[in-house]
Amino acid sequence: MKTTRRYEALVILKSVGTEQEVARQATQLEEQVKKAGGSIEQAQNMGRRRLAFRISRQTEGYYILIRFQAPTESVAELERVFRLNDAIVRFILLSGDEAAAAAQPAAAPVAA
Repeated sequence: MKTTRRYEALVILKSVGTEQEVARQATQLEEQVKKAGGSIEQAQNMGRRRLAFRISRQTEGYYILIRFQAPTESVAELERVFRLNDAIVRFILLSGDEAAAAAQPAAAPVAA
């Protein structure tokens, strides 16, 4: 029996190209998730943003957030496909538990 979990992927695409090309690349990312056996819950284009530091000669990138469910066995293949995609500058793929933990603010230290 395949175990399905929730995942969240934040992908930074190269900033070259038009809005239509970025939308096409985002659609291709969603198709890759579906090919891996996943189902998209939410896909959000967060727009063009300045990178904190230069990555592969890029100073800006288009941020795409994809929330999806997929079998745990297919996540490694999905990461491999993302790594091979030339349009992707960087990506991070978190499980739903990791994403929820990252979203919670750190507890403030108690003053003694």
